[in-house]
Amino acid sequence: MYLGLIDNYLVKIQETTDHTSSFYKENGAKNLEAVVGDLFLAGSESTSFTLSFATLYLILNKNVQRNAQEELDRVIGPSCQVSLRDKPSLPYTEAVILETLRLSSIAPLGFPHRLLVDTMFHGYHLPKDVTVMAGLYTIHHDPKIWGEDANEFQPERFLNENKTRVIHHEALMAFSTGRRVCLGEGLARDTSFLFIASILQRFNIGPDPEYPVTKIETLAGFAVEPKPFKFVLSLRN
Repeated sequence: MYLGLIDNYLVKIQETTDHTSSFYKENGAKNLEAVVGDLFLAGSESTSFTLSFATLYLILNKNVQRNAQEELDRVIGPSCQVSLRDKPSLPYTEAVILETLRLSSIAPLGFPHRLLVDTMFHGYHLPKDVTVMAGLYTIHHDPKIWGEDANEFQPERFLNENKTRVIHHEALMAFSTGRRVCLGEGLARDTSFLFIASILQRFNIGPDPEYPVTKIETLAGFAVEPKPFKFVLSLRN
């Protein structure tokens, strides 16, 4: 029988007799609520922002939209529903999501990390308990890593030469990295893919004629989100 995160957590709470453990009775229940809250908040909010940015990039890059739709037509067709099982067969569509995560850099400074021990890093002494934050926006827009077109929307940078396979780049760290990676990463990646693929399969995304989008403007904050905008969805023939 398959047990998910919540099931395993509840089992651990029931089995724990050490009153100092974070799984012990009331402490375990409170920690479970916090973990589940972080999971869904991080996964849902990041998905919402990613979808907004993806919509803007697709409005401003019609060729990318057409390429993704051609792939969906060829692999899925107009009547079948897209599922996560289709992701390996839709490399261009997945690359659209990856490029959206890179260029938007929703969490520009990542997540704060606390050092557990004194650490020497590239000649710098970082004392225990200091808070470290990564400049993910800078990494994601560094021309030394991504090329001179680092500020342009180019999903092809995540594809192999014949565009049949996704190339995962170690410098893409939209959800941070390591043991403390964002809990909502899997949820955000999967739901973003399903939403974008399903929308492009059935609709064309275009600007609102009365309020055309000419550039991307963002709202400042710990998390970056686009300013409100209007667009038009039209059924594909």
